[in-house]
Amino acid sequence: MSFWMKALMLVGLLFSTGCALESDQETETKFGIAQPDDTKATQVTVERVVDGDTIKVRLPNGKIEDVRFLLIDTPETVNPEKPVQPFGPEASDFTKELLPKGSDIIIERDHSTADRYGRLLAYVWVDGKMVNQELLRQGLARVAYIYEPDTRYVETFQDIEQEAKVTKKGIWETPGYATNRGFDETALQKKPTSSAKSQCEDIKGNINRQGDKIYHVKGGRSYADVKPEEMFCSEQEAKQAGFRRAAN
Repeated sequence: MSFWMKALMLVGLLFSTGCALESDQETETKFGIAQPDDTKATQVTVERVVDGDTIKVRLPNGKIEDVRFLLIDTPETVNPEKPVQPFGPEASDFTKELLPKGSDIIIERDHSTADRYGRLLAYVWVDGKMVNQELLRQGLARVAYIYEPDTRYVETFQDIEQEAKVTKKGIWETPGYATNRGFDETALQKKPTSSAKSQCEDIKGNINRQGDKIYHVKGGRSYADVKPEEMFCSEQEAKQAGFRRAAN
């Protein structure tokens, strides 16, 4: 084979390899990180899920430690200083489903080992999925607590978060609920504009003689006869206002 033929083949090989690498990088950006960094990974066993972004694990040496998921924040469910926040229970249930007690998982550290509360900081993996990413993908977490040098995956996380925002999943359903500083429940209580009201569910809020706040949805047994004190666009809005659903 001539020198020039070999040279052309080598150029072609380098070009095709370069395209493959570029394609892999695009896949990673769109769909998330594919696997943990083995040099920073440790296999542990789940003891229990505390809430959407915190778990207890048993280390290989038998010690029990709290693990806080890096670069994300889910709504509160167990903070004694805050009420249970919308989508907090859903985030906790999602994490519990992925990480049942006794399951073997991988925790991948970034640069820091623990936060100021002594919790281990990690990207959490199970069955080839990173739970941090999956919570963002489902709209059950926001990108948060971005502190150098623990920012290895922040750009990928932000890409996933943006997709959830565009499709208005979970915490992104209501504008203003998920913010850069946390979750603002008052955004869920704001009255919709007249144009938005036309798209609302017609949920009637009624207060009976005993002072019970009850809401009625279309199709309910008493819906047509109820004279509402308030109207709501969603059952979530009615619950936030202190109403409970009527027994149908």
